[in-house]
Amino acid sequence: MILRLITTLGIALSFAVTAPQTARADAGDFLGGAVVGGVVGYAIGKDQQKKKTQRTTRTYRPSIPSTTQGAQTQTALNYFGYNAGRVDGQVGSGTRAAIERYQASMGYPINGYDFQPYQYDFLMQAYYWATSGGQATTQLAGQPLLMAYRQQQLSGSALAAAAQPQAEAAPVPTTQEPEPVPDAGETTSASLPTLFSGGTARPSLANRCSAVMLQTSTNGGYTTLANMSDPDFALSEQFCLARSYAMARGEDLMQDIQGLTPDQIATQCTSFGEMLEPQVVSLSLNTKTEAETQMRKLALDSGLSPEDLAATSKVCLAMGYRQDNMDTAVGSALMLVAMGEPAYGELIGHHLREGFGVQERRDLAMQWYDASLSALDAGSEAVFLPSQADRPQLLRTAMTAAQ
Repeated sequence: MILRLITTLGIALSFAVTAPQTARADAGDFLGGAVVGGVVGYAIGKDQQKKKTQRTTRTYRPSIPSTTQGAQTQTALNYFGYNAGRVDGQVGSGTRAAIERYQASMGYPINGYDFQPYQYDFLMQAYYWATSGGQATTQLAGQPLLMAYRQQQLSGSALAAAAQPQAEAAPVPTTQEPEPVPDAGETTSASLPTLFSGGTARPSLANRCSAVMLQTSTNGGYTTLANMSDPDFALSEQFCLARSYAMARGEDLMQDIQGLTPDQIATQCTSFGEMLEPQVVSLSLNTKTEAETQMRKLALDSGLSPEDLAATSKVCLAMGYRQDNMDTAVGSALMLVAMGEPAYGELIGHHLREGFGVQERRDLAMQWYDASLSALDAGSEAVFLPSQADRPQLLRTAMTAAQ
């Protein structure tokens, strides 16, 4: 099974393959999905040392630290035509000048030494949108492409606000004759009512976070403990911040994958999410303990190492958010918790609170919030905004006020 999956994806390995087998909806399906993702994890682990060696031989400008966020900022600035220079992660005068050009075009306060998180997040949201089809759809490039994204989000927010009163309006009276009621024995399949006849698009977390970023920009920055007036919006901000950090971390890991194209990674992660879909559905029905126990059992049954599953899940978490595929994103977050990284439980709490990818269950959301914050108190690694020491208290305060 493992060899067939590897060969199907075109990985250059000289192994023999077995004939295709019929898939079954049981633990074998999960194994298949996990192995698909495990290939990614293997590729990451295999080339990690090589990458580290390459990094130690680079020549950097003295006294300027190189950071992942710096490299991501430079990449996005260059993509939109602000010319931050070489992508080396070192935020020097050239990068700060590019930041100021970006700030000026967006109408932000201009200060290259004060690159606010909401400014960075909007830049990265636009970059992910553009590289995931936005550029191909609009046929624009550079700063016009960034402005097209901004206008799209502004228009979307305005349309959503305008549609709200219409949804609450009373139905318009009609003079049409009512449809005749069929006899009890009459076949009526052609006229059976359906609540979903027009089709219903699933809510987009990407659009939600873009709207949140715009509101944050209007507010002049993120909500703090000192100025919190809307705890629900504060939690939404932290949701979108955590999403951005998860995407950035996964994107960084993708740089270490050898032998797979971005499209192949995306295909594998989609399969990974499909296999985890039953576990995602169960999040709205089971307690945190039950959901985590079920996922851990599936992980153990797969026979794959926790390291491979964790690495794969981090990549697929980013890919799921980038593609707005909630089964992949939520399933990957749940797998990470099951593999011993409880801080990712915060994401599940956010999804349950807002109903993205799962049914809204605010009561269950609190279980995941509490567990992730308790883990941080006990010394677990902070994976979202680790430098913001008061973030756990902000989340607790907002959670309490929003209940």
